[in-house]
Amino acid sequence: MATVRICVCGDEGTGKSLVKDTFVTTKIQPTLPQITIPPSIGTLENVTTTVVDTSAIPQERASLNKEIRKSNVILLVYSDHYSYERVALFWLPHFRSLGVNVPVVLCANKSDQNAKTSTEQVVEDEMLPVMAEFKEIDSCIRTSAREHHNINEVFFLCQKAVTDPIAPLFDSKECNLKPACVAALQRIFYLCDHDQDGHLSDQEIRDFQIKCFGKPLDDLELSNIKETLEKHSPEAVTEKGLTQSGFILLNKLFAEKGRHETVWLILRTFHYTDSLSLHSSFLSPKFEVPPHSSAELSPAGYRFFVDLFLLFDKDNDGGLTLRSLRPHPRPPHPMDRNRLPRIHRPQ
Repeated sequence: MATVRICVCGDEGTGKSLVKDTFVTTKIQPTLPQITIPPSIGTLENVTTTVVDTSAIPQERASLNKEIRKSNVILLVYSDHYSYERVALFWLPHFRSLGVNVPVVLCANKSDQNAKTSTEQVVEDEMLPVMAEFKEIDSCIRTSAREHHNINEVFFLCQKAVTDPIAPLFDSKECNLKPACVAALQRIFYLCDHDQDGHLSDQEIRDFQIKCFGKPLDDLELSNIKETLEKHSPEAVTEKGLTQSGFILLNKLFAEKGRHETVWLILRTFHYTDSLSLHSSFLSPKFEVPPHSSAELSPAGYRFFVDLFLLFDKDNDGGLTLRSLRPHPRPPHPMDRNRLPRIHRPQ
């Protein structure tokens, strides 16, 4: 079970304490102490969330710094022009000075007092310029604690910033997926392309959908996905199906639209860690053979390797050339003799 510790920061009078308190009580009341939210109440399953309020007064600076260092995500709240200016002039530089490397969720509170200003205008005029300067800002949102507007959503963003971080996947400056993410997705495409024709057929896409998400994909949804990809790139989809570049583009669109949890679900289904390396338990699975016993392939295992060999033996000459194997993605740590399980054979 994941644990998320949120440090709520911001100037006095921004309503940051009310944002925290109304999330739990749904009503305005005196400030609550540190609270821990179990998964049954939180917005994400299997995530226990601790929310800690802080004070901006100089006398509490040591306590503030302590809580910032203990957190794994910061909720930074502002509510007016003065507190907004302090976001870039004080708060974000202060986080950097402490040497913390955690995501920041930027929250414009008290939207009920600025009803004449649209959310789109606030995002364009206030949030985007700060996000462009400070890459540690993971996401931004507009809230009203008094009207309980977007309160659940802001804590969902905080949880997602920890459980499904965007930074390892997407380069916001280049507006592209990062190389390690692309390499992982290329390997996943290769594994899902069962007939190795360089395309994912409709059936292969449906199998991929079931494997990753546990839900079937109907014809209309599949058609909508293809139409969306074709609008962005004519090479994304051909008569044979979804190309590798189209598969990468689909995941890029997920990341751009803030749906990076979808990309993470795909990666984790194929045994990738948060650092985009393969789990050691996948690369070196535990395989114990009792003493004085032997291990051998079952008929099904033998058939699997024969079918795999025949799939790559394109010229049917009974052999695989190094050239035919070299272009295919491989795990970063191929198994060698020292990594294979020790087999005890009977005397």
